[in-house]
Amino acid sequence: MRAPDSGFQRMQAGRSLVLVDCGRPPAPGYDRAAHAGTLSFEMSVGRERLVVNCGAQAGSSSWQQAQRSTAAHSTLVLNETNSAALFAGDGLARRAETVTCRRDEDEGAVWLELSHDGYLPLFGLTHHRRLYLSASGEDLRGEDRLCGETKGRKALSFAIRFHLHPGVKAMTAQDGRSVVLRLPKGGGWRLRVAGAAAALEPSVYLGVPGQVRRCQQIVLTGRTGEREGSASGWTADDLCVVKWALQRLGNAS
Repeated sequence: MRAPDSGFQRMQAGRSLVLVDCGRPPAPGYDRAAHAGTLSFEMSVGRERLVVNCGAQAGSSSWQQAQRSTAAHSTLVLNETNSAALFAGDGLARRAETVTCRRDEDEGAVWLELSHDGYLPLFGLTHHRRLYLSASGEDLRGEDRLCGETKGRKALSFAIRFHLHPGVKAMTAQDGRSVVLRLPKGGGWRLRVAGAAAALEPSVYLGVPGQVRRCQQIVLTGRTGEREGSASGWTADDLCVVKWALQRLGNAS
């Protein structure tokens, strides 16, 4: 299902549903409660939520800025900086001017090619995200890139966040490259990563009015310009390439 005018894309296959925020941030005057969550996604399996954003609670002054930040969304954060600058009250200052989305489908599988330039004014880099959902719905693969001029550039930190619903239990593997997830009804998934280190950190979920629920987030971290192994898949403009796969246990390959 496509909904380009809404700023969201819906990827659905098997029992899996992925919703992706790929719209340009709203224009001044229409951005009062806008979030800096461009290219973030949420994923559910049947009626169980797996990957979420932290959510939003209207009128919650104590959480207002935190819930709007890029770090509160399941996407990439560069140099601990929001992809859109948040005014102290409401609205956005700096924001992405160009957000692109290309969708392809074939025999039930769905691909999205996405990008935004929210970090271009500050760091000269564009975030590119590729998402692929298999026809079975049991294999979601992603690739996050930061692209720009590479010569003489200072290394910057990045973090790719996957906020987990409070009902999801997570455990990291000893290799630091994978995390096993358990849904409330017992279904198992594994997130595997190449190009970054994986760790679990605390998070909060604000998706239920009046409740602040503790949960976990998977955080993939690294620094721009650090190439692992043979650095296959990198282009001359790449400062960061992280590949990850979220697969149902029993389907991982």
